[in-house]
Amino acid sequence: MPRSVVVLLDNAEGRAMVKETCRSNGLLFAEFQELVQAEVEQTGKQRRAGLWDSFDDILDRIQVDD
Repeated sequence: MPRSVVVLLDNAEGRAMVKETCRSNGLLFAEFQELVQAEVEQTGKQRRAGLWDSFDDILDRIQVDD
């Protein structure tokens, strides 16, 4: 994911806060990043075709891994 696209993830304090929140909610930080990346890839597009499919794929893998 390009740096500074998601400001919260661009600094150590923000990343630590997100990691702790992920941990307390049973989500791996890498999975969170993958979901954010799917959204970031749609930035600037008029239609977000395929975004829900990407989310479904990611979330399906998370459930299988549990």
